[in-house]
Amino acid sequence: GTRDLIWFKLGDAYRLSAPKQTDPAEKQKRYETAAADYQKAIDLRGASDAAQKDPSNNLKIAAYYNNLADVYAKSNKVEDAVANYNKAAQLDPAHAGGYLFNVGAVLTNAGRVDDAIVAFDKVIAADPTKAAAYYWKGVNLIGKATLKGDKMVAPEGTAEAFQKYLELEPDGKLAQPAKDMLAS
Repeated sequence: GTRDLIWFKLGDAYRLSAPKQTDPAEKQKRYETAAADYQKAIDLRGASDAAQKDPSNNLKIAAYYNNLADVYAKSNKVEDAVANYNKAAQLDPAHAGGYLFNVGAVLTNAGRVDDAIVAFDKVIAADPTKAAAYYWKGVNLIGKATLKGDKMVAPEGTAEAFQKYLELEPDGKLAQPAKDMLAS
């Protein structure tokens, strides 16, 4: 019953080797192979009676979905990435904050500001202590800032988001950027 794990490990090998490729076609091929391998691992685990009796089955499948989503994120397949991170979050509610944070990151990278703000609000609801979620919510809110004359006006809640980050992680690696954002 560990065939799914073999496919999962194979997926990891392709996913982790892809960024090292200089040829874009080879890189994309490795991501596609990784995605297929992860999907096979998910399907095998889903079809296994032994796996269904494993108390940590959902956690394992969630990890598979997370890595599959990561492949899609790196392949710029935003919808597929978001869908699979969300599946992971549903299967493993205890770690939902982390999976949902990945959704926010993908949407931020895609420039989908409104969707990203919603995503980081979900992270904060799942884990109110996840400091980086407040920071990135603030960054996306700044993306919605408007000009009044020559003054930049950020949406409501922007300053609060950066302040909350600093409250939770006063010496965190995003503390200086958060202070800079507040100053501006």
